[in-house]
Amino acid sequence: MHSQNDTELWRLVSQGDGIAFKLLFDTWWEKLYVYAYNRLRSEADAQDVVQEVMINLWLRRSTVVIQTTLAAYLHAAVQYEVLAHLSRALKTANRKAAIEENLLPDLLRQTDPLLLKELLVVVEAEVSRLPPKMQQVYRLTHEENLSIREIAQRLGLSEQTVRNQLNTSYQKLRVNLRRAILAAIFLQNM
Repeated sequence: MHSQNDTELWRLVSQGDGIAFKLLFDTWWEKLYVYAYNRLRSEADAQDVVQEVMINLWLRRSTVVIQTTLAAYLHAAVQYEVLAHLSRALKTANRKAAIEENLLPDLLRQTDPLLLKELLVVVEAEVSRLPPKMQQVYRLTHEENLSIREIAQRLGLSEQTVRNQLNTSYQKLRVNLRRAILAAIFLQNM
């Protein structure tokens, strides 16, 4: 679309012309979606971002002043919303990590001992599913309370390898145990 046509289209939209806004929406939706998708790699997130930009554009139509081209304005608005979306996602992830680190241990202390025994059975089952070397490193850390240096010496591995094995085991266990712990907490409160 021509910049002159965009200028006229925006003038009509800013005056509250719904048909002009539909034309603007239909003209720019796919281009903005592709732009957002290329940055987020998520269809749903890209759709949400473009929808948010379009809704805000309509709601603020009488106060928005476009000093560049409509294309530049829309792309900048989508870029800003992508960054805001990523910022919100990061805050949510940080909140989730804080809950797992701070609240879950307190919740577990208040959980019925019989339920905790059942959870320990689940933990043991998940540990036994780890690859043999990873399982060995995990058990030496948690059952024999050996340091990373002591495990590395005992197994003839580098300390970094031991750290990597532990971190990977924690990640695998965290994913698999999260559901079991939340289910146990839910069942206890029924």
